[in-house]
Amino acid sequence: MSNGNSNRDTLALRQGASVTLLFAVPPTLIARFLLDDEPASSSWPVLLSLVALFGFVVGAGVAASKQNVGSPYTHGMIASTGTFVVVQAAIVVVKQAIGDDVRWSRVVSSLTLALFASVVGALLGSIVQRNAPHTKNPYTKNPS
Repeated sequence: MSNGNSNRDTLALRQGASVTLLFAVPPTLIARFLLDDEPASSSWPVLLSLVALFGFVVGAGVAASKQNVGSPYTHGMIASTGTFVVVQAAIVVVKQAIGDDVRWSRVVSSLTLALFASVVGALLGSIVQRNAPHTKNPYTKNPS
């Protein structure tokens, strides 16, 4: 009997999510809670958004390049965008609990950017995995 998660490399997912948490979440939290009231002319939110996008790309790339079940794009998207969804849900709950407004348009636009960054990272991770000399190609079947 086959396990439903047999087509997922949980170690690769954990590694990708950890990298995403390390690089994307701190700038996201700073932007959401400390700089939400900054004037529109401030460049800090833009800089923090770029750092967070970099974190999503790298996290997805790690998951995609480390997986060994032949689905780099799925792993990159689950690790990176999944992390975004969990963290964003927590931010929404905290903002509602403290009586702050939730800007749903910002949540949706951030999700779109995180999803795009995850796709880019997964693509890059797939390329890295295919071209790495120390790993076997996960897309070829063993002759045995």
